[in-house]
Amino acid sequence: MPATRRRYSGEAEVSGLPSFELRPGVAFPDWAAVTSPAAVDALTAILSAFDLAKNWSGYDDEEDRVRQAVIEGLAELDGGPDAEWIAARTGLDEGRVATLLGRLAARDLVVRDGGSNAIVGAYPLTTRSTEHRVGFGGKVTHAMCAVDALGTGAMFDADVVIESRCRACGGPIRIATKDRGIALDSVEPEPTVVWSGNRYEGACAATSLCTVIAFFCSEAHLEEWQGANHPGAEGCRLTPDEAMQVGRALFAPVLTHAAGAVGRMA
Repeated sequence: MPATRRRYSGEAEVSGLPSFELRPGVAFPDWAAVTSPAAVDALTAILSAFDLAKNWSGYDDEEDRVRQAVIEGLAELDGGPDAEWIAARTGLDEGRVATLLGRLAARDLVVRDGGSNAIVGAYPLTTRSTEHRVGFGGKVTHAMCAVDALGTGAMFDADVVIESRCRACGGPIRIATKDRGIALDSVEPEPTVVWSGNRYEGACAATSLCTVIAFFCSEAHLEEWQGANHPGAEGCRLTPDEAMQVGRALFAPVLTHAAGAVGRMA
């Protein structure tokens, strides 16, 4: 994984759209990545469903460090990182890490197994098997949803290959990125679209919102699936490029530092 992170100017904030400073000089989400009206609508709906103000209110530097470490661990390790690994990564006391993980889980920024309490995800990645496999840096991991998969490359400043399936027919979908994860290189099949549905339940996007954000091999298959499973459901139909705009806005800031700073990824 790259040692130098993409520099970020903090100029992404757009008047009237929800945004806050994730860390000095880094705004979340990165509205500058979103140029399509459909992508703006989809991102606004996701932020509204997730309750940006509630889930991020009071978010502090220690939580940020632990969240970044969890995501890095999910990418680097064969399973989810534990408190000991995160403590070594962040320099924080293991007991403090445990407390911070509890706070992050309450914010729905870290997902844990209900039985063992083990970390099983942190958006956009998960240890659980999903229909979205993302390969980069010699590793393959799973993304929570289609938008998450498309935002992973921008987050890690690396090109990725996404292997997924049409939610309607199960046919293979393959997407490759370029320009260090911020642009599409190829989409197979070409008519692929993304449905970004609106559903947030149980204080967990992984088990609600992410289940209705999926790839379809064609608009016709999206319409068939909607008619059979979610007639009249709210959401946005996006091209792969529009869905990547949303993914970039959500995840490019996650591991990025302000202009002039160098990130921690090694």
